[in-house]
Amino acid sequence: MSDVLHKVSIGPLYCSIGSWEWIGKEIGNELSNFFDINFFTDSIPQCDLAIIVKYDFSQLMETSPSGVPVIYCPVDCYGSASDIDSDGDKLFQCKQIITHSEPLRKYFQAYAPVEYVDHHVRFVSDKFGLKPEEGPILWTGLRSNLPPLIEWVNRNPLPRELWILTNLNQGELTVSPSKLGFKDDSNVRIENWSPRKHIEWAGLACYAIDIKGTDFRARHKPPTKAIDSIASGLPLAMNPDSSSVRHLAKLGFQVASVDDQEYWLSDEYREHTLQFGDELRKSLTRKNVGMRFKTIIDRILGNSSAKQHIPQALVPASLNSVTTLTESQNSMSKPIDVQDSNKIAIVSFLYNWPSTGGGNIHTTELVQFLEQSGYTVQHFCVRHDPWQIGQIEADAPIHSQILNFNSDEWKAPSIRNRIREAVREWDPDFVLITDSWNFKPHLADAVSEFPYFLRMQALECLCPLNNLQILPSPQGLVGCENNQFHDPEMCFNCLVKNRSGQLHQLERQLSGVGSTEYHELLQQSFQNSEAVLVLNPTIAAQYETFCNRTEVVTWGMDESRFPWPLSVEERCPPEIHPSKVSVIFAGLTHEPIKGFHILLAACEQLWQTRQDFELIVTSDPLPEQHEFVKYVGWKSQPELPFWYRHCDLCAVPTVVPDGLSRTSVEAMASGLAVIASDIGGLPYTVSDQVTGVLCQPGDVNDWAAKLNELLDHPGCLNAYGEAGRQQFEERFRWQDVIERDYRRLFSGAKQALVK
Repeated sequence: MSDVLHKVSIGPLYCSIGSWEWIGKEIGNELSNFFDINFFTDSIPQCDLAIIVKYDFSQLMETSPSGVPVIYCPVDCYGSASDIDSDGDKLFQCKQIITHSEPLRKYFQAYAPVEYVDHHVRFVSDKFGLKPEEGPILWTGLRSNLPPLIEWVNRNPLPRELWILTNLNQGELTVSPSKLGFKDDSNVRIENWSPRKHIEWAGLACYAIDIKGTDFRARHKPPTKAIDSIASGLPLAMNPDSSSVRHLAKLGFQVASVDDQEYWLSDEYREHTLQFGDELRKSLTRKNVGMRFKTIIDRILGNSSAKQHIPQALVPASLNSVTTLTESQNSMSKPIDVQDSNKIAIVSFLYNWPSTGGGNIHTTELVQFLEQSGYTVQHFCVRHDPWQIGQIEADAPIHSQILNFNSDEWKAPSIRNRIREAVREWDPDFVLITDSWNFKPHLADAVSEFPYFLRMQALECLCPLNNLQILPSPQGLVGCENNQFHDPEMCFNCLVKNRSGQLHQLERQLSGVGSTEYHELLQQSFQNSEAVLVLNPTIAAQYETFCNRTEVVTWGMDESRFPWPLSVEERCPPEIHPSKVSVIFAGLTHEPIKGFHILLAACEQLWQTRQDFELIVTSDPLPEQHEFVKYVGWKSQPELPFWYRHCDLCAVPTVVPDGLSRTSVEAMASGLAVIASDIGGLPYTVSDQVTGVLCQPGDVNDWAAKLNELLDHPGCLNAYGEAGRQQFEERFRWQDVIERDYRRLFSGAKQALVK
């Protein structure tokens, strides 16, 4: 150990507040064995690293000294996804976010690397396994969390007296049950909570109960109370849709349902509880959890000089046992070993090579980088020549098992059966379903005997028209708030009135969109998936109502395409003027949703007052020419980075929400500043005033004004470009996406159903 300890500051100090005592004070004391720890209240002091625990996050980030990496622990402090997004500009500045609720990961992952860490067990009885036969049922928690329990108990009589410890009004030691809303005849005892009484009552109780509500905060509660109850040896009953129940199921423990009192009170369940509780007591000690924090801090401090952060997944315990943190400490700083049982099947429906879209590129690179990470991967796709899908050249970068269909065979049942047989013969451990639209439920049905993940590019299956929830109108493109999960009849009527591309129409007809059978298959396939993988938290919020689990998992990018640092010897293409600010648009000029017409109009407006810029467009010339525009022709994926490197600014003026803008990430990887629409996935990719500038989508005046501001301050372009490259290295490299996300997903998924 170095003679000089790193200085770590933790705050804001809130004595007697549970989260502060748990994470701030106790973990801080544990970390004092390794770091110079100090606690702050109103502002972050000069230090090597700061940890913000729950409160005053936005205000404290304003006080953070330049260059100080920040870890944020948002313990149960947000009431909605929009509340999280409102802190987005500050979240982008965090070096690490540590959640204590696994379902929250998807909301923060677009902003900074995220790790899940359990609370250490704290309020546990020392009388483990020695429970009185006739002891009461215990509930502990904040008074504000009582209403769901009260409502349930008033409808369902309990077999034992219910003891409640909660925060009563000042001076109250106890209160009558009826005052809190229990029925007059309820067999309930209520007293004021204290740490001593919590531990004492955990030793006197015989069972524990908890009922979670359905609002955002309740659905994302940490499993802390459940873990403490089980670690005290108390057989716990909960509502089965609780996030705590799902979390513990991933660890191999199935919590009894409040509606199944026979199992809850059984000797069998008590034995399971004692066995699992003993493992929790050993693994989730304060020392072990402190070491998890230490590992994260060491990683950040160790990488700060290189300005790189390669997040490693703190993987949940295995399905069959709770992996002790002591065992995992030595492995958390390196990639997790790939086990023998890691055969991954990737099934796609609209695949072509050379690529006909970003989804094809994603599928190809996903296969390549999973293989590089040690997985055995097989790509399955279909070929149907009349649709021009499955057209794969011999020199394609990945091997694909192509299932060829003639016109007589091109029916949904036949396609499902062929895919089922092919995947079953290969016998994977997990299946990833990519690059498909409304046919996704059919693919899910075909592989349903294996654990499968649905990889979404945009809003597939929500919007059967175009996957984007946009409609044509006399005023242009407008958003639609409906989706076919919620109101399939309305969506079908929309399909009758509105047209999209021919391939969309054919694919909808093949899928059976609008039929009762399709709607049932749609719901079933999403409910049965291991997780629905989406590209940003806004999309996650749309899907989470219709499935058990959503995860924000970004697309990765191949770092080798974007060499860094830039070569000083590489010559600039002659089309780019060395004395002008070059703005590149790398997209389809004829596709209205890409917004080229907005960018062009803004540049026209700007050209009236200044001529120190040029617009580089990677397409063939349009009929109408402009003095400031240079059309350089279509550029392939290998060619594009060269053009990014030699331009000064990348423009992404899209006017409709998308999942993830590959263009913006590729530009950032090339060290290029980005000006983009504040819509869809772009605010989660481009950090406003950090890696670029966000504009109002479709607003020509706003685009012109912000372009003008950037031209006035060309020094910002270099700073934004360097920050963009750093963000690319921290969030978007394929190696990191595999280690951070896919290893965690595969290790946390259930075993294949049929082997």
